[in-house]
Amino acid sequence: MESPVTFDRLYEGAKRFARLAMEAHAEEDQEVFLLHAGVSVERLAKAALVLVHPTLLTEVNGKDDMLLHFAGAVSEPPARLKTVGASTAIGRLRKMDVLPQKPKSEAADLDGLIELRNGVAHLGAEDVEDYLGVLTATVDKLLQHVKRDREAFWESWSDTVQVILDDRADRLQKAVRLRMDQARHRFRTRFADLPDGAVEGAAQAVSERGLIVVEVGPGKALFQTLSQCPACDREAAALFLAVGEDSPLFDMELTAEGLLCGLCGFHLSSTDEVEAAGLPTVVRYSVEDLTRIVAEGPDPAERLATLKLALPTVRTHAHDSF
Repeated sequence: MESPVTFDRLYEGAKRFARLAMEAHAEEDQEVFLLHAGVSVERLAKAALVLVHPTLLTEVNGKDDMLLHFAGAVSEPPARLKTVGASTAIGRLRKMDVLPQKPKSEAADLDGLIELRNGVAHLGAEDVEDYLGVLTATVDKLLQHVKRDREAFWESWSDTVQVILDDRADRLQKAVRLRMDQARHRFRTRFADLPDGAVEGAAQAVSERGLIVVEVGPGKALFQTLSQCPACDREAAALFLAVGEDSPLFDMELTAEGLLCGLCGFHLSSTDEVEAAGLPTVVRYSVEDLTRIVAEGPDPAERLATLKLALPTVRTHAHDSF
């Protein structure tokens, strides 16, 4: 009788849990990510061992049921299939030079992922460092060893994984590109079954047009204005703009400091991240622009009052300008 513990079953299981891990990471569910990431690595590691010989999945603990089964010495598999754990499977692959040997940091990170997976399963996890890079790097090494295609394994997450593995991009660029890919996935998941009209309706519902005062502080005012989201390509993102007291009256210069999309959840939290996302970091408004914005707003009187409050250098001449 053919063993139910086969390369194909282990490989397909690793694929499924890898994608579940990516979805959990995109939703910022750390515990679910750790559980699925650990299971994916474990199953792919076992698949790599099976390709060499199934007996490599046998525990060395005095019991020979699985050994006899994998060797084909018995006709029926044991009632309870028990193979080696993740740590043992990884240890054997290290001895085979498939995975990095200790004490390299990459090896320590992989051990940390498995330990956290076990900890989450039993106790729950507290805030820990992000192990997404460990997952993708380990899977990539194992895929190369078993001669399987990366895109076929990751499917819709292939571009995201390429971003994570790309050594040419700096840390900030990779973080922004990863967030962008995750936001696109969330958008597809949330709106996949809705007609285009419903998506546009949702975009209008979360959009606020005009130049809106968010906060006024000492020496600085923060605005938001509507922007097209670089992740979902819908005009549903709030672009946050800051201006200082020394901004000139007739050519007000605002610096983009962040972005948040109400549809896909894509966010940027600094001017450098805004630039990395391909958006302009400086926006200029003339007095004519501000006049038009106030006139087109839902409540011109209120909008005028808040603009006067937010712009100290314009306040002296605001009455004449508007």
